Amino acid sequence: MFRRLLVPVDGSEGSLRAARVAGEIARKFESQVTLLHVVHVTEGMIASAGMAGMIGPDWAESQAAEQAAREILDAAAKAIELPAQRVTQEVLRGHPAATICQAAENGAYDLIVMGSRGLSEVGAFFLGSVSDKVSHHAHCPVMIVR
Repeated sequence: MFRRLLVPVDGSEGSLRAARVAGEIARKFESQVTLLHVVHVTEGMIASAGMAGMIGPDWAESQAAEQAAREILDAAAKAIELPAQRVTQEVLRGHPAATICQAAENGAYDLIVMGSRGLSEVGAFFLGSVSDKVSHHAHCPVMIVR
């Protein structure tokens, strides 16, 4: 049923809980899992990179951003408790919700398992949350773990 799982992680305790739940699902259905970390790129960052809207290689390959992403993915890989051959790790850049939805569609994932930030109703109303946006726009089911 759920052969391919996408698990977006941001380093929060909620995303690690989601990784553990995804591990349970993957064991039950013998699923492949992709752990995804999205480095948030704002429109302002793109605009400030130059008139052509190009992001320079120094910024795009920032050692600090890459190192942080790898640490987040490694922690999630430990939390998921699956054999390494069933787990892949990916780092993408962009707006988190849109990038997650696009990655899920491009990769033909069956399920997205992600944590909730737990914004208050007022905060969620004004700001929205990544999990809320993904749940409304993804092409596949989304499980939000609290």
